[in-house]
Amino acid sequence: MGIDPTLLEQRLDELYTIGADPGGGAYRPLYSSAWATAIERVERWLTEAGLETHRDAVGNLWGRAAGNGKSIVTGSHIDTVRHGGRLDGALGIVAGLTAVEALLKAKGTPKRPLEVVAICEEEGSRFRTNFWGSRAITGSIDSVDPEIAAAMRERGLDPTKVANAAREDIDTFVELHIEQGAVLESSGTPLAIVSAIVGTAHLELTVTGRADHAGTTPMESRRDALTGAAAMIQAVESIARSLGKPAVATVGKVRAEPDQINVVPGRVIFTIDVRHSDLGARRALEERIRSLCATIASERGLGLDIRMLQERPPVPMHSDVRAVLTRAAKDCGVQAVEMVSGAGHDAQILAARCKVGMLFVPSIGGRSHCPEEATKREHVELGTKVLAKALELLAY
Repeated sequence: MGIDPTLLEQRLDELYTIGADPGGGAYRPLYSSAWATAIERVERWLTEAGLETHRDAVGNLWGRAAGNGKSIVTGSHIDTVRHGGRLDGALGIVAGLTAVEALLKAKGTPKRPLEVVAICEEEGSRFRTNFWGSRAITGSIDSVDPEIAAAMRERGLDPTKVANAAREDIDTFVELHIEQGAVLESSGTPLAIVSAIVGTAHLELTVTGRADHAGTTPMESRRDALTGAAAMIQAVESIARSLGKPAVATVGKVRAEPDQINVVPGRVIFTIDVRHSDLGARRALEERIRSLCATIASERGLGLDIRMLQERPPVPMHSDVRAVLTRAAKDCGVQAVEMVSGAGHDAQILAARCKVGMLFVPSIGGRSHCPEEATKREHVELGTKVLAKALELLAY
């Protein structure tokens, strides 16, 4: 099979120009005009490759080569974060299309149905809809927010028919993605097979003290919510560091009230993102954070409320698919390593309905979700070749 690296780069460049953000990078939020243009562009490519296309009830775009039995599917998400990079999501779509196109030219009609999907949304950058497209495929959307429903209607989609997007006929989903970290680059490894996707817990902590005048309140009399929150934030980092890889914990949002330069903060709200590939270890990490934050609050005479915003368990990649990817890599002349994904991906949602597997290629400098996101041309080509070989092993 011949993978044309120039065509790969041209398609990635073309998709990246859609939704170009004046502040840098690209922005293709769900159901926006940029999103619609990108879907149309990919649909044209799928049709030119000889695939039969259709859009489902939430706007996932499918390109299909006929075969018998359950489908072998590859692809990724077409939406981006604000100021997003060139490869996150886009690489999986472009590489999947290019791989399937090469297979059809070299091998003809597959024995199994072979599909490429441009998943409508994964990032949650416009609405609170993380994994909207893959959740629809697994039939796990129970209701549609009115704001999302209005956006769907603008794109000719009927929000009352979301359930129609569910699929029961997918056997395997394989996704090529950039690592979004620096592990592969720092080790000089060109390719990884994902063994599992970490479990996450998103917590919101509200620290309550007492708002006082910044000039007239002695330090020893203060119940400063912000200094208490600062101590908790330092504790979060220390706990995660002490546990070592792959445990991570991140405070991403902090809001102090009343947010005045001359007032002792009376209330602080901050978030913690806790991740680990082992569910028991992730829960233990969370419990240590909860316990130490409660101790800090008690010592400082502060109130503390902890609320769970979201929780997702770790998801192992299917052993059969990992074996196929390992064989495909060897057939392409590369010894791939196994690694845990620290970021979430559509594969973790689709695992509820089918076998899943993922390939990672290095991210230069570990950069992602930013205009600096990049991967070497030869690594993009290698990842696409291994993906194509895996799809051949699965579908032919």
